[in-house]
Amino acid sequence: MAQSQGFTRGARYTPVPLSLLGPLLQEIQSLSELKCTLRLLGLVHQRRSQRLWVTLAELLADPVLLNGLAGEPGGALQAIPQGITKAVDRGTLLQLTQRPGDPSHTLLLVNDEPGRQALAQLQTQANTPQSEMLPQGDSEQDRPTIFSLYEENIGTLTPLLAEELQEAERSYPWPWIQEAFKEAVSLNRRSWRYIARILERWDTEGKDNGEPGRHTKKSDPKEYLRRY
Repeated sequence: MAQSQGFTRGARYTPVPLSLLGPLLQEIQSLSELKCTLRLLGLVHQRRSQRLWVTLAELLADPVLLNGLAGEPGGALQAIPQGITKAVDRGTLLQLTQRPGDPSHTLLLVNDEPGRQALAQLQTQANTPQSEMLPQGDSEQDRPTIFSLYEENIGTLTPLLAEELQEAERSYPWPWIQEAFKEAVSLNRRSWRYIARILERWDTEGKDNGEPGRHTKKSDPKEYLRRY
């Protein structure tokens, strides 16, 4: 076995639930379950700006898992589905099978707040008649979630904050949420509190082209910053 160089300077990190490094680490006996769970966490984190799920077909073609589980009984192609099944049964991962027997239509998500919301959106979309679905490219599945917007632009998501983001998504139009994030980033005011205040002001005073309703040509453009 080649010796690792360790974690070099500038190494990137992926958030891992603390329970997976504690109680669950004691309970998990299957190497395939542990490796599949960790790999899925990493892949979801890497792709969170596009989607919060990975297909079983992607895992079956993933070189990290193929090499890492090659020595398991039956080989990696048998160990990967077995590991995923154990993780789903344990409740650490979520699974949505759109077409039974088709790995490319078996979606896997982390069983956390963002994952549960994404699963609910996917299930709602699956139950929506084709004639009522959004135009191609503007579907719930294609657009980023409010969770991915937050993690990309603000920072690590906490369970308490996830509830606030869900409430905001229910309360305000999606274009408003995107524009509020964009405005906060452009002004370097990267906090959910600031974004929430933007949305609240647009809701109470009106919104025109992404600016709070109280802004006029004669108003001081820095006044909005001073108030927050």
